[in-house]
Amino acid sequence: MPAGEEVLPARLRGVWQDRTLDDEAGVQLDASALRIAYNTADPSVIELPVNDLLGATFQDGVLSLAVKAGGALLLSDSSQLEGLRHRLEAAVCVFPAQTLSLRGFGSERSLPGSDHDQWFDALLTARRQAEESRTVETQRRAFDSNRMVRHAQLTRESWASVRFEGAADRRAFIAELEDVAAPYTHALRQLEHAALRLKQVAGDRQYETWRRWTGTVQRSFRAADDVWTAMIPVLCDSRGATGAFWRRLLRRPGSRA
Repeated sequence: MPAGEEVLPARLRGVWQDRTLDDEAGVQLDASALRIAYNTADPSVIELPVNDLLGATFQDGVLSLAVKAGGALLLSDSSQLEGLRHRLEAAVCVFPAQTLSLRGFGSERSLPGSDHDQWFDALLTARRQAEESRTVETQRRAFDSNRMVRHAQLTRESWASVRFEGAADRRAFIAELEDVAAPYTHALRQLEHAALRLKQVAGDRQYETWRRWTGTVQRSFRAADDVWTAMIPVLCDSRGATGAFWRRLLRRPGSRA
């Protein structure tokens, strides 16, 4: 076991590599792995990378660990196991980077500015909250899809209000932007479904479901990025609503515009 890390004494039960276990054990956790040393007569160590944990539940003094290898390992006889479960969640649920693979976000071609910042504000605020958190629930709540759908709608209305005086022109402009933004709206609805699954999942599959949820969050970022790039011609066209026909024509199937 690595030196310098706290060793938590506990009772280990379960099946590991076809061996039935019921031993005193010492448990250590760091950012990358949970290590369980057992059987002092013939010392052995089970090393579980945090990415191999599917979930963990604590009930009636027993911490149950679901692992990719199958089955569950049970830890008991320690007053520190509930705290260990919280530490496990913090180690597993490190919110991943979301903007590194985006093509339009922050690039010179994407024309960063007030419109750009306004469009991405809800996602970036949620990302910041999720990065500061180490619990599944607070991260899930940070990415409230209904709030983001509403933010996108208010953003389009704000853009229309500063570009057009006439109500009809504003409605036409908003409708065009809504059409362009349909992939992002769809991605946010998918995020809503993923968040519901994460909220309802049993604890022994929580980490596994959380990883799938973060993938859905990533797809929402990508959709927002693609939509932003597609909206730039609309936002920058000095013809306003009168240019909508030509923009629709350029966006016809097979167009590279």
